[in-house]
Amino acid sequence: MNQNLQKTSANRWTTIARKGIGVLTLAVILGGCMTGNDTWYTQAQDAYASDHDTGGMPFDFSGAGGMKYSYTIPCWNDEEQMQELTFGSDDKIEPDTYLQLETQPIRGVVSWKAIDKDEVPKEVLEKIEETINLQTDSEN
Repeated sequence: MNQNLQKTSANRWTTIARKGIGVLTLAVILGGCMTGNDTWYTQAQDAYASDHDTGGMPFDFSGAGGMKYSYTIPCWNDEEQMQELTFGSDDKIEPDTYLQLETQPIRGVVSWKAIDKDEVPKEVLEKIEETINLQTDSEN
C-alpha cells in the first residue's frame, strides 16, 4: 500500500512539473509577443521597390502582406542600428519620401507612415543620407 502511495505522489509531482514547464513556456512566448513596438526610419527609393506577385498562392509569407508593391529597404532605429526590413504597400511610395515603420517581434513590420524629414532623428537622418549617397554614387 505504501508503494502505491509513493507512485501516486510521484505521478502528482510529475504532472505538476509538466504543467509548470508548459506555463513557463507559454509565458516566455507571450512575453516575446507582448514586448513593445520598435520604431525604424528610412527613405523610400525606387531601387528598393518591386511589383509583388504571390503567384496565385492564397497566403503570402514574403513580408509584403499580399499588397501590390514590396519594399525591402535598409532602416535605422533610434540607437542607429541598421536592419533591412520588408513591407508592402498597395500604392507605390514616392521616391525620397521619409518613412517611419513600426515592428513587432515575430510579426515584423506592422505599420508604416510617411513623415517629414524633420521628424527623423538627426543621427538616423545622417545614416540614411549616407546610404542614399553611396547608392547614388554606385549607380553612376
